[in-house]
Amino acid sequence: MTFADSSFLNLLIRLNNSRSLALAGPLPHQLQRMLETTAALGLFTIRDDRPPTA
Repeated sequence: MTFADSSFLNLLIRLNNSRSLALAGPLPHQLQRMLETTAALGLFTIRDDRPPTA
């Protein structure tokens, strides 16, 4: 992701309210910062989908 604005945040919140939604982590810095700034981070399940390191 290279760009996220309030319209994208609104879409995420609406989707999260209507169905099970998890965001694949680690989140891009811009998205993480926007979710923290708007106090919306706690609304979402963040899954760390990185493969385990050997």
